Amino acid sequence: CIEFKRAFERSNIVITTGGLGPTFDDITVETAAECLNLEIYPDEKVLNSIKEYFLKRSATSIPKINEKQANIIRGAKVLENRFGTAPGQMLHFKFKDSEKKCQKALFLLPGPPGEMKPMFEENVEPFLKSYSVGIKKNGVLHVFGITESAVEEMIKPIMEEAVSGDSKSVEFGILASKSVIDIKFSVSGTDELLVDETISKLKLGFGSVLRDNIFGSGNDTLASVAGQLLLENKKTVSFAESCTGGNIAAAITDIPGSSLYFRSSVVTYSNESKMKLLGLKEETLTNFGAVSKETAKEMAEGVLKLSDSDYAFSVTGIAGPGGTKEKPVGLVYIGSADKEKTESFKFNFNGTRKDIRKRTVNTVLDLLRRKLIVKHSY
Repeated sequence: CIEFKRAFERSNIVITTGGLGPTFDDITVETAAECLNLEIYPDEKVLNSIKEYFLKRSATSIPKINEKQANIIRGAKVLENRFGTAPGQMLHFKFKDSEKKCQKALFLLPGPPGEMKPMFEENVEPFLKSYSVGIKKNGVLHVFGITESAVEEMIKPIMEEAVSGDSKSVEFGILASKSVIDIKFSVSGTDELLVDETISKLKLGFGSVLRDNIFGSGNDTLASVAGQLLLENKKTVSFAESCTGGNIAAAITDIPGSSLYFRSSVVTYSNESKMKLLGLKEETLTNFGAVSKETAKEMAEGVLKLSDSDYAFSVTGIAGPGGTKEKPVGLVYIGSADKEKTESFKFNFNGTRKDIRKRTVNTVLDLLRRKLIVKHSY
């Protein structure tokens, strides 16, 4: 209750996440009501929606413990939770602040991101926008194939030009995760045409220097962009995976409609499975080893033949632990095969076992994307 009061004293809008569950330590609703000296009541409509949630999941009845989640603060607006049982609540009230009463707003949101984020976007964001002065628009571009420092150096002149002048405000951020670089920018001002023009200039400027290293914007991913290019080109793809253990296939099939262009993925972790399923020659393994460009090429050719797809990629590497001086942890070979030629690419990735696997997945998808861009340009 003390923390609530401190928040009300310094802010007109307070947003909390979590503590709306059914267990004994979920006390956000009770604490907020106590702090504001308001009663709590069981909302019949909310209780029925919780019952429906459980019935849809083949439960015969609602667990008694979950009935607590139907408790609503008197005067609060119920915020529908489409992905869980805990409803959110929005409450307007007056709070005594420095000898005078001020209008305040309190939002109680669930903790799990999958429930909290949609509720925030549908309820809190429009509320906050109604109080905003001026216009603010955001953008994000996704980059792959160059380092974070190289990206910053290349776009620095464009950023410096954009922030000049006093009729608008421009902010930038560069974030890196598993070799994917996000360039985030926001433009604020009172003239919407000027804001839109600035955003267009930024996108054109970044595109002129980063070129094909930009693979998308907004919610685009390497998998979704590669998939879209496969659709546009009416092509199919298959994979032979060793060190990634099926993660490339998982990334591709996360995209709705991927059955139109994804043929198959063969996880050949052992040498025996590489020979039996992909037709890898025993002498190749004996002479060059499982982690080699020769093996990567034969794996790609093997899955291309097996699946009869237009493109095939293979991965073999050392994600860790282990490794030797000649073949250290992070060494990965990627094979690429189509009806015209077979290639191999050597990479040395850093990070944890999970990082190396994720970087490998991203790199395969980017190689596929770039191959399709070249084909699409003819």
